[in-house]
Amino acid sequence: MHTPEPASTDIRAEFDAACLQSARDARVELLSQFNSLARRFRQYETEGEWVGLMLEGARAFAHQVALFALENGVLHLRGQVNLELPDTLAFPLEGAAAFQSVCATKDPVTALRKPAEVSEALSVPATVEQAHLLPVLNGARVAAILFAAGSESFDLNGLEFVTGLASGVLERQSNATRHAQIAILPQSPAETNGPPSLNNLVEGDRQLHIRARRFSRVAVAELQLARPDACQAGREQDSLYVFLAKEIDRSREIYRRQFMTIPSMADYLHMELVQTMAEGDLSKLGADYPGPLL
Repeated sequence: MHTPEPASTDIRAEFDAACLQSARDARVELLSQFNSLARRFRQYETEGEWVGLMLEGARAFAHQVALFALENGVLHLRGQVNLELPDTLAFPLEGAAAFQSVCATKDPVTALRKPAEVSEALSVPATVEQAHLLPVLNGARVAAILFAAGSESFDLNGLEFVTGLASGVLERQSNATRHAQIAILPQSPAETNGPPSLNNLVEGDRQLHIRARRFSRVAVAELQLARPDACQAGREQDSLYVFLAKEIDRSREIYRRQFMTIPSMADYLHMELVQTMAEGDLSKLGADYPGPLL
């Protein structure tokens, strides 16, 4: 039986030790990067910073990346890496089946890059290239969707880690006054002028106002996404409440129980219905609409 030469054994041992050390160094470096990303996510101040961190984290795990905010059934491009998309790109959710699936399941979806699946702008003609779409959640709501493609350095687990971090900071109470909704729902004039200044409230009441605003925006956005035809018909006929009375009344009752519990509370749900669903025109809610909660 052949016995390895001592020199050969030493070289092999040194090689194995070097490989082990290299793996340890790579693991330490990766953990350091993750910790840094998580720390900066917790400290973000603006939507631009949040989007930048999303793209920075995602580009380590996919060659092509794009982030879309979801607003009233329409996807709006917020940032991109290694794609040549127009900065103003927007397309309806209903025209992209893969994006719809993400919203329905709130889970990552893999799809072919075909127009019916990912929109014309994100499709690749005459190929079988795949794309991966991952939701960014704010509570139960899909606030944004990350699009990732390209076979170079692709890692779905890494992308899920990044979107998980991004989702987590959106729900933090400390960020509620920053861009907890990713700034995709414009603040209504009524909300600016009518409610009391939050700076004048005690901390408990201020947090209740913040949660009431968030509930109102999410409730109205989800209603428009769930029943777009009824919303459109209601606006056209100045009778939104007639078409959506059951859903609106349910939200009003939840709002009354959860938020109309302090003297300073305003009806943010009413404001959101007027500004967003009725496009700023109270008359579109119709004569049967009961008006703001007292």
